Amino acid sequence: MLITLDQDQWDVGDDQLVGEVLTEISDRAHARRRLVTSLKLGGRPITDRDIQPLLLNKLLKDVGAVEARSQNIPEIMTNAAPTIARYAATLKAEAQGFLTPLRASGVIPSSLDRWFGQLADYVELLQAGAQGSPVGGDLQAVSSWIQELLEARSIQDPVRIADILEFEALPHLASI
Repeated sequence: MLITLDQDQWDVGDDQLVGEVLTEISDRAHARRRLVTSLKLGGRPITDRDIQPLLLNKLLKDVGAVEARSQNIPEIMTNAAPTIARYAATLKAEAQGFLTPLRASGVIPSSLDRWFGQLADYVELLQAGAQGSPVGGDLQAVSSWIQELLEARSIQDPVRIADILEFEALPHLASI
């Protein structure tokens, strides 16, 4: 069965699972610092919602040839830079909003856990785009204060959380 990734083409056995072929495509794209952005199976466009165990466990001969297109990750990150900056500004504003309640009432807002999840998504996005770039060092610093923040959260220390947010998180969110 013919597999196409951008300009590259290769043959694989018809008895391979779709999931195995998609993994190989993803690995080849990743090796070139690219991300698969579109996919067709048997000439039919496939979205991320279509990628379910039922499809992944089908044999390639049951779905047809695979065609994938990819984009350069640094290019994707450059195009996404304004959106990423807005997301960082939102995270920063929300973190600032936690400071007074944490210090004044000593109560940890329940929305802080949602913010942690959003922060994790943001850092994961930056890590994906920073591979091999100088931003990597900044991300190591971020991971250290994130660890401190999680430790303070686990022992229910609102003042320590506020201090880390104010003196570590906010300056780093502004500079990355």
